[in-house]
This record gives sequence, structure tokens and C-alpha cells, in this order.
Amino acid sequence: MKRAFKVLGIALMVLFVASAMSCDFISNLFGSATANLFGAKLAPEIATNAITFDITAIGSDLRGYDSFPTITLFVAPRATTGELITGMQAADFFDTVDDNGTARNIVVTPPRSSVTSATKTADIVFVIDTTGSMYGYLSTMTSKAQSFADAIAAKSIDYRLGFVTFGDNIRKGAGERLAPTNNITTFKTAVGALTAYGGADGLENQIDALDYARAAATGSNPAGSFQTDMSFTYRSGAMKIFILITDVGFHTPSNPGDVTGYYSGVSNTLDQEIAKLKADSVNCYVVGPAGVGYESLASGTDGEYYSTDGDFSAIIDKLGTVIAGSGDYMITFMTQDFTASKLHKVRVAIHTRLGNAQAIANYTSPSVVNVKEAEEMYAKGLEGLKR
Repeated sequence: MKRAFKVLGIALMVLFVASAMSCDFISNLFGSATANLFGAKLAPEIATNAITFDITAIGSDLRGYDSFPTITLFVAPRATTGELITGMQAADFFDTVDDNGTARNIVVTPPRSSVTSATKTADIVFVIDTTGSMYGYLSTMTSKAQSFADAIAAKSIDYRLGFVTFGDNIRKGAGERLAPTNNITTFKTAVGALTAYGGADGLENQIDALDYARAAATGSNPAGSFQTDMSFTYRSGAMKIFILITDVGFHTPSNPGDVTGYYSGVSNTLDQEIAKLKADSVNCYVVGPAGVGYESLASGTDGEYYSTDGDFSAIIDKLGTVIAGSGDYMITFMTQDFTASKLHKVRVAIHTRLGNAQAIANYTSPSVVNVKEAEEMYAKGLEGLKR
């Protein structure tokens, strides 16, 4: 019995020493990250000369009052050469702390492997329905597109912005097209001058409009080629992003409608157009009515779909956040504080093969918070999110 107690005592001593060593090791590795689990204040800064680390965008998803308390961060860890550090896993983001000092559980979505350059490069084309039924949307859309241009200009993005307009045909009148330009004033002036007219006959020609924006040669689309007509080419290595904005469904080869009055008819089915956009590495974001195929268009081109039944201005804001964060890691977590219109501070710390670093940013919770729904979402946790 004495021998047993002696062995037990030695074992406990070894365990105590090992635990102390382990705590020292963890503390050295993660700074004061472990303290945050017990409600400590934000950890001190973690500095490194090996990498830079930025929170490039932050938000509470499409409509804050729908998705809150879910918060989304876009983060970019980069080597001093400017290259994005790829291959990181959730465990590498070892500390995400909001302003109540508590570490948060997170979901990490890695960036597309093709985006590795120090400066994101994007050619962005709005494909806009300017028929009469868009009258109520158009003033909001053009105003938000101008704000979108300002937001993109403020990010570390080498951007160009342009637009194509359409009804049953591709509209080629003065001021109805703009080749992608990096002159923000030119874009804002041109898009602000758009007017809604015509239409009122149901379906429009969104498919040919997208293909017109995509096509590199005149003969590949019955309406011609945006690039050929406007004497430009999309830049090699740039993200090609189309933003389709419409409030109705689309003509197809089997249902060309009025399109035959303008040229020989719609050239592609939805699936064929998706394949062409994907082959040309075009990501298509769609604002349009539900249930007519736009969801497939967005998902099939690695874009996102938003219903026109939503808050139209918030949709454009969301697009700006998503595009600004394209190529970055996306971190999703839930805050514990449901206070409306509150300014929060969030800190993310990472451990990479090149060293440790941190980034801090602010976000404001939405002005309208359904506390009951927020509590229910928080209770479900991150596993309850649809991804």
C-alpha cells in the first residue's frame, strides 16, 4: 500500500511539473491567448518581421439584423514579399477575441488557391437591366454603384469598373456602355446618367448580355463583343467579376421572344452560358428574382446570388465587402453582445510557418437587433449556419 501511495505521489508530481511546463509552452507560443478564455482583456500585440496581417473587410453578412450575431472577417496574412500565405487551417487562427475579452469559436474558409499576388487585381463589369420595370431600383442602384466604386478605390485592389446595359437587346446607345476604367470619376458620372425605359413585356435578354460582356470576338455572340466594340481586353491575371442586376427572368434559345426582332435569337442556354463564364474564369454575382435560374448562375460561376426582394441597397454594400475580400481567408464567429449600434473591437491572432502576427479592427452591430432571434442563433452556434 505504501509503495502504491509512493508511486501515486511521484506520478502526481510528474503530472504537476508537466502541466506547468505545458502552460509555459502554450503561454510562450500563443502569448496571452489562453488568458482570453477566462475573460481577460485583449491580449498584447504580437509582432513579427516575417509577415504582415490585415483585416481587409468586416461585416455582419447581407443584412445585419438577419444574420447578427454572426460576424464575418476577411483576413490576409502575407509574407514580406507580398505573397498570400496559403494552406492555413482553422487551428492556425489561434485567437479570435471580441471586445468582451472572450476567445470565440470560429469557422475558417480558405481563399481561392489562384489568388496569391500582393495586390488583388479585378476587372468588374456591371450588367444592368435598364428597362422600365427597373425604374424604382435604378436610382438606388446607380447611387450604390457609385458608393461601391468609392469603396473599391479605398481597398488594396488594382481595379477597373465598367458596365453593359440591356433590355430585349444589348443597348449600345451613347452612354449605355462603358469599357472598364480605373478612372472612378468617369465611372461614377457614366453610371449616374443611366435611365430606365422600354420593356414592360416580361422576359429580357440577360443571357446574351452576359455573353456580350464575356465574348472576346465579335462572331461569338449575335449581339457582338463588348471587348471588340469598345477596344479593350480584360487584363491577364485579373479577377473578372460580373454583377448582373435585374428584376425579371431571361429569354432562352427555346423562348427567344422579342429578341428575334433585334438579331437571330438567344445564342446560349443558361447551362451553356455558365460553362462559358466558368471557362473564362468569370465570377458572376446576381441580384434578381428567385426561382428562375439565377441561383444556379451564381453558384455555377463561384459568385453569389441575392434576391431583389431583399434590401437592395444592402445587397450592393454586401457585394462590395465580398469582392474587396476576394482571395482572403474568411473567418466567421458569433459575438455574445447583442447591443444595437454598438462599436466593437475584434482581434485576430495567427500562427504561421513564418511567424506570429495579429490584426485588430472595429465593427458596429446593426441598428436593429431582434434579440430573441439573436439569442436563438447564438444558442445553435456556428454548426447551425448554412454553408
